[in-house]
Amino acid sequence: MRLTKFMALVSLDEQCAEVIGTGLPAQNCPFTLREKGAAPKPSAFHKVVVTTDDGEPLRPGDVDHIVTMTLLTEQAGKDAFAAGCRFDLWHGTKVGHGLVSRRVVI
Repeated sequence: MRLTKFMALVSLDEQCAEVIGTGLPAQNCPFTLREKGAAPKPSAFHKVVVTTDDGEPLRPGDVDHIVTMTLLTEQAGKDAFAAGCRFDLWHGTKVGHGLVSRRVVI
């Protein structure tokens, strides 16, 4: 399996506290992404693992937290989530949004 990694700025909604509690782990936290503008069909959702770059957990209300994301599926294609791509962040339900800052070559 080919890994796709990218750096992103992630913001979590204040209302997501009822979904995620007070915070999520800084290392290997699972999420689902949907590229903004993608049709709302099952193939538009992609599983990722998120690691914060500062080692701090993700908390409701965080704005522009720098993270590294690793796609766990190949269905997104090699050009998916290019720099400048906006996405919605899901953890059971929509909990935030983000912006890809750059791809990481593996």
